[in-house]
Amino acid sequence: MTLATASGAPGARTEVRQALAYLAPAAAAWLALATIGGMLGHPALVAVGAASIVAVVIASRTAARVGQVRAWARRVTAGERASAPLATGVADPLDALVRDVGAMATALNERIARLASERDELGAILGAMVEGVIVLDRHGTVLRANRRALEIFAIDDDELPTGWRLWDLSRDVELNTVVRDALGSRTPTMREVELRGAIDKYLKVTVGPITGGTAWVMVFHDVSDTKRLERVRTDLVANVSHELRTPLTAIKGFAETLLSNGFDNRETAAHYLSIIDRQAMRLSRLIDDLLTLSNLELGRTAMRAGPVRIHDVVREVADLLAEPARRAGVKLVVSVPEDLLVVGDADRLAQVVSNLLDNAIKYTPAEGTVRVEASHGASEREIELAVIDTGCGIPADDLPRVAERFYRVDKARSRELGGTGLGLAIVKHIVLAHGGAFRIESQVGAGTTIRISLPLAEEAAGRHA
Repeated sequence: MTLATASGAPGARTEVRQALAYLAPAAAAWLALATIGGMLGHPALVAVGAASIVAVVIASRTAARVGQVRAWARRVTAGERASAPLATGVADPLDALVRDVGAMATALNERIARLASERDELGAILGAMVEGVIVLDRHGTVLRANRRALEIFAIDDDELPTGWRLWDLSRDVELNTVVRDALGSRTPTMREVELRGAIDKYLKVTVGPITGGTAWVMVFHDVSDTKRLERVRTDLVANVSHELRTPLTAIKGFAETLLSNGFDNRETAAHYLSIIDRQAMRLSRLIDDLLTLSNLELGRTAMRAGPVRIHDVVREVADLLAEPARRAGVKLVVSVPEDLLVVGDADRLAQVVSNLLDNAIKYTPAEGTVRVEASHGASEREIELAVIDTGCGIPADDLPRVAERFYRVDKARSRELGGTGLGLAIVKHIVLAHGGAFRIESQVGAGTTIRISLPLAEEAAGRHA
């Protein structure tokens, strides 16, 4: 093969150049030997030529093998998970090197695959955790965060905030102080932090160093619901204790008075007994309402669902409350079509209407009006029942809480009127149990409107469609 022929292809030219590079020292030696061969004779020259040909062949093959290894190395460097270069089976140092490099590549591939699998497993674990997890370096920079951490800090971003500082996640001074103190410690730190402002949450925060002290792991457990339930429980115990104490104190006081003074004055004794009876009834209503609300919240109250003519329910309750409304000087108006059928429990719906009308009458001054209206709602599959009064109204700040148990806007007046503070809470839970909705609109000095929506019965829905 001549040089001209070998230079026909780029690969061949490369091999020739590599071969010439390997043969440069041999060529110089060949010229020297040729000079010596001229002095020694032709046989020596022939031997030198034969040796040179063998050297060219060996150098060419070696150059090709080295080129192959280099090409493989470039593919691996570029990130390709290439298979190891094949050894030729020639027992020489180059072949041994090729086998060693191939074994090393196989081991590296296995290690990379194992690390990738562990990374994916860690990502899946972090993604499934209900706790927020953030990894920080010693400067407080976020190295990694799971999706739950973003939800806790209300960050709406598809990308995890790597490279952010903790201050970028939350400007809460207490939280940042806890983390700063933890970064200077070699032991885990556990604190409970209340975030205030745009993010209103209670968090249990645990901060601990990773082995080596090059990074710290923060674990956030959102205990806001637990705190809220604790507050509700505390308020419930306090409110129930107060509500029970009031009638019990009256019953005990008047009973002791009767026992000490006897029943000589029958008129006074009858008056005391009537007070005891009223307070006992108040106590009984409170206990009944507590049991009703508890059963509704726990789903233990069975709803006997069926077609109910809402006009009949409202009319029956209005007739029962007509006398209390007359004594209070309140005009009671019912404007409910007779053909509206809803799906529900007639007794529970009567309880809803009774609580709403009773509240409206109590908080409407003399010469005011309480109106009950019903019509088809925004959807063809529901009706809307509204109780509208011209009472004192509810301040805007109190509106979100008026349906909470024992919550009262005017505590003194509510107790004076004999309410238990559970009526609207019961109404809300009964309506929700029927698959309906409950909302309140009010303006101080202008009155209050309470609207509830209920599912329309199929036969009525068909006529309306």
